[in-house]
Amino acid sequence: MQPLSFFAAPFLRSSFRFAGLILACACVVLPSLPWFAQPPVPLAPLWCAYGWAAEGDDRWPAPVALALMGLVQDQLAGGPLGFYALIFVSAYGVGKLAASTMRSANLISPWVGFAATAAGACVIAAGLATAVLGTGMESARPFVVTAFITALLFPLVRPLYVGRGSASAGV
Repeated sequence: MQPLSFFAAPFLRSSFRFAGLILACACVVLPSLPWFAQPPVPLAPLWCAYGWAAEGDDRWPAPVALALMGLVQDQLAGGPLGFYALIFVSAYGVGKLAASTMRSANLISPWVGFAATAAGACVIAAGLATAVLGTGMESARPFVVTAFITALLFPLVRPLYVGRGSASAGV
């Protein structure tokens, strides 16, 4: 048995995942603070949803963590309870489909996979806005803009959420 080094691949991967989770939790809380309301803070739980789906690691309860982040965001945003939770958990399902479809080892494939996940989350948000809020696309527009910004930033945070050995990375 080899000793576990701080620079070993499993330790670095788990450290990146932990840093990604901290970033996602911070991005859930920051929009409720007045000085972070504008410009939009990225929807980092979507990064988690896609990354955890792409990693295919079902030992960690990813949908439960996404639901908890969604419930916290619902409470802080003052919206209907379960709105963001349902979007984030649904994005995990869309992310599983997108990650299994995009299996190339280049930068573009995971980015397109995440963009598909973000677009799926936008469709779900618009449907929920129509069903729950009765307003339709006009109330989902801020979500769509924020999801677009989140998709643009994905290549910068990809190592925190999607490892080299994941299904979407081509291995």
